[in-house]
Amino acid sequence: MTQANRSVRMGIDVGGTYTKCVAMDNVTHEIIGKNEVKTTHDAKEGVALGVVQSFENCMRENNIKPEDVVFVAHSTTQATNAFIEGDVAKVGIIGVAGGGLEGMLAKKQLRLDDVMLDEKVDRRIHIYNEYIPKKSLTDASIDEAIDKLLTQGAQVIVASMAFGVDSQDEEMQIFARAEKKGVPVTVASDITKLYGLTRRTRTAAINASILPKMMATANATEDSVKKAGVTVPLMIMMLLTSVLVLLILPAVNTHASRIQVRLKIHRLNWSHQNRATRQTMSSLN
Repeated sequence: MTQANRSVRMGIDVGGTYTKCVAMDNVTHEIIGKNEVKTTHDAKEGVALGVVQSFENCMRENNIKPEDVVFVAHSTTQATNAFIEGDVAKVGIIGVAGGGLEGMLAKKQLRLDDVMLDEKVDRRIHIYNEYIPKKSLTDASIDEAIDKLLTQGAQVIVASMAFGVDSQDEEMQIFARAEKKGVPVTVASDITKLYGLTRRTRTAAINASILPKMMATANATEDSVKKAGVTVPLMIMMLLTSVLVLLILPAVNTHASRIQVRLKIHRLNWSHQNRATRQTMSSLN
């Protein structure tokens, strides 16, 4: 394949010290070039600035045209760093359950305490709770619960219902109301299909706490890549090794949902019509 019509995959990894970009020929899997810059933690744009700098440097130094690029993957430890540094959002949980004994047990299981990240410095995920009986679940009652949580300080909402893995209707109703208000929201049964209500809700709350940070970083990165003239979808990976995996997989389809890898790889689909955009990591207990 000549340089004039080559197709290139590009992978970007954001580390604690350096941000690195690697370009690989899509057909031969030969490494075309690489570049690294210092990770831009303190920049106004955050780490996204280093991403675009490394990306543009790699393209320029190796004569890669925007139209040559067929795939871009961005690997980040931003989620892990957020937990370590306590850079997390306050979470409001809206719990739902049926009546009778189910409701009495579920109400206790849905009510979470703060999630402690580091006791030595009192670094924690602040949790606020609201509960709505299933029979009282209406748009009005959901809006009221969301408003109460926001007033208490919540920055992101978790919708969690007893047996929500069997039917998402109620959780998705909460999702729709939060989305209408412009509030980031996570649906517990989308994060994990575990039946343990407390564990499922806690997992969703931990996930939700990094949601605003991850969305801001990912959207800034996507905008930066588009400004470089590259129009292919951007895949955001949450594993240190995930970019390497994707670069070496042959014939990777740009739709990440079709990629089958024996690692636990979590993706963000940056179509705002897909509720997966509101989710990041999963299965944190």
